[in-house]
This record gives sequence, C-alpha cells and structure tokens, in this order.
Amino acid sequence: MSGSEKPDFSNAMAVGRELELKLPDSQVVRDAYTQANAESQPWLFNHVVRSWLFGAKLAERRTLKPDAELVAVSVLLHDLGLARGGAPDRRFEVVGADAGRAFALSHNMGERRAELSDGEKKAILSAYPRLDMKNQLTTCLCGIAKNHPNTTRDNFIADFGLKFIPGYTRPSSVDFLQKAPFAE
Repeated sequence: MSGSEKPDFSNAMAVGRELELKLPDSQVVRDAYTQANAESQPWLFNHVVRSWLFGAKLAERRTLKPDAELVAVSVLLHDLGLARGGAPDRRFEVVGADAGRAFALSHNMGERRAELSDGEKKAILSAYPRLDMKNQLTTCLCGIAKNHPNTTRDNFIADFGLKFIPGYTRPSSVDFLQKAPFAE
C-alpha cells in the first residue's frame, strides 16, 4: 500500500494467495485488520500487515503449525500501543498487548487459547530449568555490549551496556535510521 490507497482486507488475502499462503479468513481476523487500519497511521498499518505476512511465510517454511487465527490477530494488533501514543504508566508494547488481549476476549477467542496451563509450565520448567538465567543472560548481553557496541544501537542490549560496562555509550538510533538502506 502506498499510503494514498484505502487498505482492504482482500488485498492482504490476494498477497497471501500470491505467496501460496493459507491465511485465515475469519470475521475475527477481518475485525483485527479493520481495527489496526482504523487506529494506525499508514506506515504503521503497513508494518503490521507485512509482519503478519512475513510471519505466516516463515511459519510455513519452517513447517510450523501455529493457531493461524490467533497469530493473525496478535500480529495485526501488536503495535496498537504505538498507534495510541503509549500510556504514562506502561510501555507501548504492554499497551498493545493489553489491547490485543481485550480484542481477543471481546471476540470470544477464549482467555486461555494462547496460554499454557500451570501443569504444562511446570513440566517444561522441570525438563528445562532456567539454570541461573538472569545472571547468565546479563553476562552474555554485557559481553555483546562491550565487544560489539555498534549492534546495540536499536535494541535493549544498550541498557545492559549503560548499566554494567564502564565507558559504554549507546550508538544513536537516529543515525541507524538515517543510514538505513532504503530511500524514503
């Protein structure tokens, strides 16, 4: 979509067919598409639709069998927090997640559709314990911040560099965006 055209769900489905994808064409997915379109600026709307299509194609290539309807709704609504300008008490990602959850519940998708039961969580954690994950992950991420600081300009690893690595400075996300390999 160029930004001047009115996005239409049939366009997304046509791209899916062109990519030989079996995208879910249900009312809940159409409603999520409509809500994302209504609340998002054109550039952000294109991002969420691209993310849905890229994700569906990657899942197909990796022969994954996710709940395609739940994935579509989640991805289409994942940036509603950005579209809404965030909130004073929560990060925009949380605002988007909360909006997506509320949408799913209002469309009778079921509160536990995407969640694991306590028993399932316990079985997984028993088989694959965290093994001092907080400390191990902190050490790993600090190593990346120290040894490869230019790769931390656009992600949370910079926070570890700032907190734990003496002399670390965060590379600018502004410079990263301005040097991106696309013209617009």
